[in-house]
Amino acid sequence: MNELHLRQRIFKMIGKVPPDKLSDLLEYITTLEKSMEKQSKVLSYAGSWNNIDDSAFDELTTELISNRSRSTRRHNE
Repeated sequence: MNELHLRQRIFKMIGKVPPDKLSDLLEYITTLEKSMEKQSKVLSYAGSWNNIDDSAFDELTTELISNRSRSTRRHNE
C-alpha cells in the first residue's frame, strides 16, 4: 500500500470514530508525534564520531573503561 492510499484510508476511518473517542485518538496521535521527536533527537547524534582519528577513539574508549573500573560511586549505587 502506498502512502497516499494509507492516508486516505486513515482519514475515512477517522470520520467513523465516535465523538466520545476523538480525544483518545488525539492523545494517541500526540504520543506518536512525541516518540518520533525523541527518535529524531537520538538519530541526530548518528555519525558524530565518524571523523575522529582511530588512535584518539581508542584512547577515549580505553580511558572510559579504566575510569569506570576505578569508580566507586557506580559500585555503591
